[in-house]
Amino acid sequence: MARRTFFSFHYKPDVQRAQVVRKSQFFKENGDAGFYDASAFERAKNENAAALRRFLREEIQGTSVICVLIGAETASRRWVRFEISQALFDNRGLMGVRIHSIADFDGNTSQAGDNPFDLVGVYRKDDVLQVVERKAVSDKWTYTTDFGKEEIKKWPYTANLPPTGCTALSRFFSVHNWSSSSHANIGPWIEAAAKQAGY
Repeated sequence: MARRTFFSFHYKPDVQRAQVVRKSQFFKENGDAGFYDASAFERAKNENAAALRRFLREEIQGTSVICVLIGAETASRRWVRFEISQALFDNRGLMGVRIHSIADFDGNTSQAGDNPFDLVGVYRKDDVLQVVERKAVSDKWTYTTDFGKEEIKKWPYTANLPPTGCTALSRFFSVHNWSSSSHANIGPWIEAAAKQAGY
């Protein structure tokens, strides 16, 4: 079954690294998204936040999995967090791949950044689930800028709902390290994320 995948990443510093992942045979056969025209992204961002949210939701449509490509600063990016949160509201598969070890066109690698799944989480009270976030693992959880107290209607990722209170998404979703063998491994990683979401 085709697993069309949306790539979420910090565009300017990591687009060259993201292209390495995108060129994997798996995506040639199954399709990808998230490599939208950067100028279209900038136009939507300059219009207002609501326009950018609409733009990103349109880009995500038709995908099974959101794959977060994690570089040095990815975890702090508002729109990466938005895309992660949107995956939960859409019940899409979710996973991460660390790409800081991939060289850019100048041959430079980067530093490992925070895991964004440590900084985005779910808050549960009774049977109500909401998305929360924090700036650092030592900070308190708050409702997200873009979703506020909106409720997640369905939780397909685990047999039971998350525990009461706030839980980081890293408890539920895998993060892999890109290496020379990852061109062969990315397909099974994506497949596992899709199946976790019920695809």
